Amino acid sequence: MAKNVRFTDQLKLSDHLIELRDRMVVVGGVVIFFFGVCFYFREILLLWLEDPLPPQFSNLTFISPTEPFFTAMKVCFMGSVFISMPMILYHVWFFIAPGLKVKEKKITFLFVFFGTVFFMFGGLFCYFLVLPLGLRFLLMFGATYWTNQVTIGFYLSFVVKIILAFAFAFQTPLIMVFLTKIGVVNTVKMRLYRKWAFLACFGLAAVLTPPDIITQVLLGFPLYALYEFGVLVSRVFEDPKNRQAAIKQMQAELAVKKAQRAAQEEMKMKEKAAKQKARKAG
Repeated sequence: MAKNVRFTDQLKLSDHLIELRDRMVVVGGVVIFFFGVCFYFREILLLWLEDPLPPQFSNLTFISPTEPFFTAMKVCFMGSVFISMPMILYHVWFFIAPGLKVKEKKITFLFVFFGTVFFMFGGLFCYFLVLPLGLRFLLMFGATYWTNQVTIGFYLSFVVKIILAFAFAFQTPLIMVFLTKIGVVNTVKMRLYRKWAFLACFGLAAVLTPPDIITQVLLGFPLYALYEFGVLVSRVFEDPKNRQAAIKQMQAELAVKKAQRAAQEEMKMKEKAAKQKARKAG
């Protein structure tokens, strides 16, 4: 059983490794338990994943004797990870929390609760909106030129991966809060680099989704909205001293750049005056 470490405890590296091992064992046990539950109810889970298919493409096939079994195993494992996410977030937080020096119970509840909510919302958003639109576009486009023979292995792997991709992508605000809390980033720079964040969101959407503009847009805009939400939430948890230090650093950098521009302009003026003087002397 994993033991929660208090913020005042001083632990060696070996103790941290033991704690990490214990937490991984607990999480692994929970995932295995829910894997068994998912495998028992696999028919319901498989039918639920097949539901977004357009009716004319609902007859899936398989091309090898082992494909149905291993596909069911993969789907059940992914389903168990999805269901186990509250426990996974709980143990992730308790492993990293002692170094943050915050109130344990309050932050733990918020981290686990909102992490689970965003994870579930990301998966459901993908299932009810992105998958029906994306599948309709991709399958109808292919059926225009070729005969459709979608196998259960490729289809279910595609569906499970994209649902999990959306679910994990919706953890963006939590990651931003964590990085702000440990001082890796600050909200001042988050606001300054908004345009780069916008491009990064759509770049990530292009990687996580199929190569069609519909699903990329349907992930890109929510990701950027989550980024803006993460900026607002990060400001609540951010150390004011870090924010003030970042503002002073930016002001100092702007002052240096302004002084450099002024020096360059002055140098150009001197060179211009020297050239005019040389012309008059000539």
